[in-house]
Amino acid sequence: NKGVTLIELVIVLAIFTIIISATVNIFISVAKQQRRVLEEQELSSQVSYAIEYISRTTRTAVKDTTGGCLGSLGYIYLLTHYNLVSGFYGGVKFITKDNNCWEFFLDTDGVLKEVKNGSQPQNILSSKFKIKYNRFIINGDKNLQQAIGNGLIQPRVTISLDIQTEINGDQQGKVFQT
Repeated sequence: NKGVTLIELVIVLAIFTIIISATVNIFISVAKQQRRVLEEQELSSQVSYAIEYISRTTRTAVKDTTGGCLGSLGYIYLLTHYNLVSGFYGGVKFITKDNNCWEFFLDTDGVLKEVKNGSQPQNILSSKFKIKYNRFIINGDKNLQQAIGNGLIQPRVTISLDIQTEINGDQQGKVFQT
């Protein structure tokens, strides 16, 4: 007799179920990995833009000859938003050669923002990414709060960001610095 027995049918169905289950699990794993890669790519893209934007803008800083922006004559940069816990400054303020008073800082909501000429703060990064900490440092000295230009040498401003993102339920942090 060449008919299929019930035991054979159950075995074939079990093998078929195992193969389908493995295929679905592989597909789900690939989809999660792709989502993680896209999240990391978006983070990298936004941070790259933000750091380049801040760098380009801070390079246009000139001495405050009136004291109207930085509060004192002759300053080029003034660090703001001091964090007592970390001992670092979370913002930098300066005046540009086209006479705009500019400030970049980490707001209390964990989002990096900018203020231009006293306007409302604008987000630089998506609020999707929370910044654990940021630091602005002048000439490599965390104790300096301001920079005064000496001749032709422009003071250096270093920015460091620790950005938290949640990818597939995992909290991940990345540190960026320039």
